[in-house]
Amino acid sequence: MYYKYSVLSETGTEIKGIEEGSLAKIKQKLKEKNYYLLSIEADLVKSITSLLTKKRLKSQSLAIFFEDLRNMLKTGISVKEAIIALEEDSVEPVLTEALTIIAEDLTNGFSLACAFERTKVFPWQVLSVLKVGEKSGDLERIFRDLSLYYSREADFTRSLKNAVIYPLIIFCMLIGVMFYVSFKVIPHLEAFLPINADSYFATKLLLFLSHSLRDFWFVYLLFPAGIIILYSKLKKASTQRLSSLYHKTPLLGPMAKDAALSSLFSNLSVLTRNGINIVDALSLVEETFYYQFLAERIRKLKDFISSGLSFWQAVEKDKFFPKAVSYSLRKGEEMGLLDEYLERLAAVYFDRVSRRISVILNFVQPALLLFCAGLLLFIISAFIIPVYSNLSNIAGGNINF
Repeated sequence: MYYKYSVLSETGTEIKGIEEGSLAKIKQKLKEKNYYLLSIEADLVKSITSLLTKKRLKSQSLAIFFEDLRNMLKTGISVKEAIIALEEDSVEPVLTEALTIIAEDLTNGFSLACAFERTKVFPWQVLSVLKVGEKSGDLERIFRDLSLYYSREADFTRSLKNAVIYPLIIFCMLIGVMFYVSFKVIPHLEAFLPINADSYFATKLLLFLSHSLRDFWFVYLLFPAGIIILYSKLKKASTQRLSSLYHKTPLLGPMAKDAALSSLFSNLSVLTRNGINIVDALSLVEETFYYQFLAERIRKLKDFISSGLSFWQAVEKDKFFPKAVSYSLRKGEEMGLLDEYLERLAAVYFDRVSRRISVILNFVQPALLLFCAGLLLFIISAFIIPVYSNLSNIAGGNINF
């Protein structure tokens, strides 16, 4: 995420700039330079532009790459030879370019971690693990852990896409239908309505919506952007309160919490298993974690650990984490198997997220169909009721709708 900031230097000069990174890290960086912070806010335009233009490797590609790399090392060839072999077989342009850079850097004497970092396409987890784990010499285990991590991440992304794509397609179709009906259908049908049509609530509401959509269509198009901006402002003003309310939201709240916990424990598991102590692992996750509410929880955990508490005791003090988590971490620390228990917790919460996504899918799909059917009946009834009532009156009938 990119942030725009305005600061005062020690001489009183106002300095404006744009920085990439986490909010906490940028504030700390400006504080170290003895700047007085005037304002700082997310630069959504630059962040979105960077996201669209930045070369990235998908989780599935990373999972396959590290699994292939591990299997090649098992055959006895060196890392450099494995990289060159995978470069020849790769069909993904971003990965092929990255492997070319890595092979050249290894030939020139760079370390494996430095070669991966110079490509600028590998995630921070890969770079952090390689920097520490390369010294142990157990690259097979490192690549296995990374393969499992990104395989799980790919499965989660796939499940999330399956949950979002169907509702998103239906929603876009509804928006298109609304505009088409408002601009093309209703203006023609409105001429056939009887004089007393406004006495029917459904007809009156439909005409009002149609006229407002035709006259103020730009407001409707800007409405989603306004909601996003308002949410970001409220989130900045009271993160704790909003997040607390969000977690209590049925279905979505618990799923978001479980997904965040699964990601946290999975990251910590990979880092601690490859030689990074828990405090440094928490710092790495905090700097890059997308969920700022949980990043604040991580900062508190680090403070508790610095005061002399163990990791499980620090987790136990924060009510955000379920009791089962602290019990599991306690057992893991006592047995010296913290990384394994972190992996188990990540798997548990990943399974919970998968089940919740299935529940939401089973609920959303019929709900959308019912909503579409209700909308269609509403539009039809708004025109049919006044027309048939008028025909009934002309014929001398007494049909009431």
